[in-house]
Amino acid sequence: MLKNVVLGAALWLLVVPPATAQEPLTLVADEWPPFSGGDLPELGIAMDVTKSVLTRAGYEVEAAILPWPRIVHGAKTAEYDIVTSLFLDAEMQEFVHYSDPFYDTEIRFVQKTGGDARYDGLQSLTDYTIAVGAGFLYEPAFDAAGFLNKFEVTTTFQGLQMVAAGRVDLTLDSVDVVRHSILRGDPALMDQIEVLDPPLATQQVHMAVSLSRPDHLRVVADFNRTLAEMRADGSLADLLAKHGVN
Repeated sequence: MLKNVVLGAALWLLVVPPATAQEPLTLVADEWPPFSGGDLPELGIAMDVTKSVLTRAGYEVEAAILPWPRIVHGAKTAEYDIVTSLFLDAEMQEFVHYSDPFYDTEIRFVQKTGGDARYDGLQSLTDYTIAVGAGFLYEPAFDAAGFLNKFEVTTTFQGLQMVAAGRVDLTLDSVDVVRHSILRGDPALMDQIEVLDPPLATQQVHMAVSLSRPDHLRVVADFNRTLAEMRADGSLADLLAKHGVN
């Protein structure tokens, strides 16, 4: 009888997964429309893609939009499992493991319509005042360029308003963010600003898993495998099209 009880218990352990495997993954991002935001459909492009891929991979996911400092602290301390809406960043890689990218976006400078600014490398920008988001990451060389005259703003839209009003010469961000900010904040600004060629950079958007999770490599591998499947069968393109991008 005891033997049967022990055998039954062993079989039950094989069938029922550990409690930790049933716990939802906590997925977080900061306010960065259209990629992530509390008032966006499905919390934004990056949140929707990340959650959809993980769900298809068999995970349960709980998502939230939070302030960036809280996200960084939570990813370091294992309070949050996954951060999305990320560009590749060396400092972040110290405590998260990046997935394959799921979206590309160009980072471009913006000036007032009719302005005379020309972008031909960072040295060509020394005569201009450039509105930059406090804490934003654009491109490593630009971010580290202390010789440029940078003026910190809170949001991309604030920078665009300052450019249109002539208070600064330039601002910059993802072209997707610039377009969304104008359409949501003041569509009339579209005729008051112009985007410069060439782009500063083409950045890729990723999600990343906290290194504090012992299974972080497996979660990223599952994400990458499922993302590749969704790219191949067209479901990723359909998901992006739902948000008006491709």
